[in-house]
Amino acid sequence: MLSVCLIATTLAFGQKEKPEKDSLSNTLEEVIVTANKLEQKQNTTGKVVSVINAAQIQANAGRSIAQILNEQAGLYLPGSLSNAGTVPSIYMRGASSGRTLILIDGMPVGDPSMISNEFDLNLVPLNQIERVEILKGAQSTLYGSDAIGGVINIITKNKSIPSWSGDFSTGSYGTRKLNLQHSKTFGKLNYTVGWGKETATGFSSATDISGKNNFDKDGYNNKNWFANINYAINSFWNLKVSTHQTNYNADIDYGAFKDDKDEKFHNATKLTGLLLKYKKEKTIFQFQYQLSTQDRQYKNDSVDKTYTIFEDNQYTGKSHFADAFLSTSISKNIQWIIGADFRYGSYHQTYASISEWGPYNYIFKDTFQHQTALYSSLLINDASNKWLLELGGRMNKHNRYGANQTFTISPSYKLNSEFRMMASASTGYKAPSLYELSYNEALKPEQSFNTELGIEYKTNPLYIRLVYYNRTIDNGIDYNYIDYNFFNYIQQKVNGLEVELNWKPNTKNAFSANYTLMNGQETNQNRATTSDTITYNYLLKRPKNSFGIQWAYEVSPKLNFSMAARYISKRYDVGGYATEDVTLNGYTLFNAHVQYNYNKHIVLYADGQNLGNTVFQEINGYNAMGRMIMLGLRLR
Repeated sequence: MLSVCLIATTLAFGQKEKPEKDSLSNTLEEVIVTANKLEQKQNTTGKVVSVINAAQIQANAGRSIAQILNEQAGLYLPGSLSNAGTVPSIYMRGASSGRTLILIDGMPVGDPSMISNEFDLNLVPLNQIERVEILKGAQSTLYGSDAIGGVINIITKNKSIPSWSGDFSTGSYGTRKLNLQHSKTFGKLNYTVGWGKETATGFSSATDISGKNNFDKDGYNNKNWFANINYAINSFWNLKVSTHQTNYNADIDYGAFKDDKDEKFHNATKLTGLLLKYKKEKTIFQFQYQLSTQDRQYKNDSVDKTYTIFEDNQYTGKSHFADAFLSTSISKNIQWIIGADFRYGSYHQTYASISEWGPYNYIFKDTFQHQTALYSSLLINDASNKWLLELGGRMNKHNRYGANQTFTISPSYKLNSEFRMMASASTGYKAPSLYELSYNEALKPEQSFNTELGIEYKTNPLYIRLVYYNRTIDNGIDYNYIDYNFFNYIQQKVNGLEVELNWKPNTKNAFSANYTLMNGQETNQNRATTSDTITYNYLLKRPKNSFGIQWAYEVSPKLNFSMAARYISKRYDVGGYATEDVTLNGYTLFNAHVQYNYNKHIVLYADGQNLGNTVFQEINGYNAMGRMIMLGLRLR
């Protein structure tokens, strides 16, 4: 990687071309909102932010948002390449599942009925997304619980230009995707509405080692729609109302290496919110509110199991989120942000089964939690705009465990027009989930301490970013197989390196590469004996090394082509109850994408993943996709 960087830098020094409209320089000056909740150019923040813009999303048409995130530096999402309907885990910088906060249009989402309050990315189809902002490192000061590894802000489509658009694609494993969208403006009001459907016959989720080759295919059916409505009250005030609804069914198997002919998973989620914003020069006031509801069901109506004849497990969850903040300029070089938020979550569960031991019914007692917080941040820069310093703090009050605090110190310095250094020290936290508190009400929040140090190099054709990060988590929450309860015990230490490179030597060629080194250590209950404590020098399902490279080539103004490769090193996964962990072999996948602009209204594309048909596993006992080809037509 170092050699590639040096060679690319040497070549870049010989390039003196005029900036193009889609040049790297302009890309890095995109306006982002996630770093500090304020609109600012990407190259004016000291935080580590990556953007997946609309052009990149279109260049990956036919895939899912989880598959695109899976190729970013510092991110690994096991389940993203598994059978359709698999809920992918999200590991950012080695942080465990549920420790990366997902936002939709700036508002946190999660499922209070999930074990770690995780959010299912299957609920956000790619066709609804305009762009994605990835903010790495602990961000609990501004964003609260769950932002230990970082924040992923999914920004949905919200066009003001009147238009109709549609996309249809078909491909491997009986996959069909269809979506339609429409935007319209009436004076001060504009709206964007969309509808989508995805189906697949799929493949067996569980790996068949029986030798009988009789595992059935597990299908998938997803229906979704959304609406974003904006009203410009006047030149300073704007009101946005939105709703997103997704309903999907997926056939699933009984477990690792275990088939099931008729077990199904159903998930229906509704997100409804509003955002009121005032902006005048450097003064911003914003209030936002969101209500989300979740309905999940696991149903197994089987006769092929000797011990379970019928099983029905239903979960319902509800979340309220409200946030208000004011940002104003104290002086020419100091911006102050002060805000408060409120979060409420509740869930209910029922369970019924019939087995060889007879019928069993259980109604879980309704449970809820709420938390309020006050946060503030100062953004300080010098007159020459070389220094930038962010200082922030949050006070959080939880109705179960009490109070906790977080802080952020994040300085950056421009050495010259090409080099910039950034650093940060911050704390993060994760509140126990409702599911975990239902077992143990004495749980305390996880606490993390995080540091990072990075350097950026940027010229017009070349961009390189190197970041070293370090994190320690105390009071980690895990499940104890001695007394079958959740407990605060685990300590986790992670450090690593991220390298990102983008090089555009001319108007036709663009190269990008990223490398992630992740060293993890975890002190926890011995998974093999379940009776003592052990320190593991690895983290489950997370690779120590991952590397990706991509080349994009403009064959002509109408035809674009790209090819990519991604390497994932070996990982470890749970081998089963009270057994040693197993090793999952490393793998390399080759992908390609072709897009042809027939005219300004019609685009044809083909997307290929795992073109070498590599056999690999993301999760022990479960299959991952083989060669996946999608052919699509987009109308504008």
